[in-house]
Amino acid sequence: KFRIVRCVSCGLIFTSPRPRLPEMEEYYESKMYFGRDVREKDNINDEEGSEFSYGPVYNLVFNKKKKGRVLDIGAGTGMLLSKFKDAGWDVDGVELTRSAVSYAKKKYGINLRQGDFLDKKFNYSYDVIILNGALEHLHKPLETLRKAKSLMDKKGMIVISIPNIDSLGRLIYGKNWFPWQPPRHLYHFSPKTITQMLKKAGFRKINILHSYDIQNYYILFQSTRYMISPKFKKKDTGGLIKPGAPFKSSFSPIKEVGKIAAAIFAYAVSKIEPVIRKGEIMIVYAEK
Repeated sequence: KFRIVRCVSCGLIFTSPRPRLPEMEEYYESKMYFGRDVREKDNINDEEGSEFSYGPVYNLVFNKKKKGRVLDIGAGTGMLLSKFKDAGWDVDGVELTRSAVSYAKKKYGINLRQGDFLDKKFNYSYDVIILNGALEHLHKPLETLRKAKSLMDKKGMIVISIPNIDSLGRLIYGKNWFPWQPPRHLYHFSPKTITQMLKKAGFRKINILHSYDIQNYYILFQSTRYMISPKFKKKDTGGLIKPGAPFKSSFSPIKEVGKIAAAIFAYAVSKIEPVIRKGEIMIVYAEK
C-alpha cells in the first residue's frame, strides 16, 4: 500500500514508502520497455517513432546546439539517442535495465552503461544532458542533478521532461491521473518544486515549457480510461493496474464510442494546456 504525501517544508510531493532500489524491478515488466518487446526484433520505423515520441526534446536541443556530446540518463532502449547519433553527435547513456541496454546495442549500435548513474565514472564533459521521463523514477533526484551539473560543459544545458503535478489533467482526474503510478514514480514535481530543486543543485536560467503535445494528449486519454473503465479502475491501487496483472480485451460498440469520446476530450484539453501553462508534462531546461 502506497501513499502520496507532501513535504511540509518544501512542498515536494512523493510516494511513501519508497521501495529500496533492488526491490523496484518487480514493479516493471521486464520484457516490455515503453511498449517495445526488448526480447524480439521489431519493424518500427525508428526515424518516425523517435520524432513522434521525442520531437519537442529534439527541437529544443537542435535549436540551441548544432552538434556535440550528449548524455541520456535513463536512456531506455536508446531510441532517443539514435537521432543524435544519426546527426553526428557523440552519444552516451546510462540505463538500469539490462534488457534495454542489450536492445540498444542490437537495434541502434549504441553502447549504454548498465547500472545506476550515481555509481558511474565519466571521462568527458557534455554539451547536453537529458533526463526524459527519468527524474520521477529516481531515489536521489537532487544528487543526480548535482552530479549531472558537474559533468556539463561550461556552456552546457540540461533538459528534463517530467509529469506536472499542477497540470489541468491532475485537477480533473484526481486519483485517476495516469502519472501517479506508485511506486514506479517516486516523486511528483510542480513548476515550483522542480525549480527549487534545480536551483539547489546549482543551475540557473531555468525555463519550463508545457507544449509536449503528444504526451499531454496520451496522459489525458489514459486518465480518462482509468476513470471510466472497469478494467483499469482498481480501488486498491488508486486507479492503477497492479504490476503483472492479467486482463482480457473484448470488443463492444459502447467501448469504441467511449474511446472516441475520450480521444476528442483529450485532444481538446491538450490544446488548451500550453496556453494556460498547465501541461501534463513539463519540459524543463537550464544552464550550468
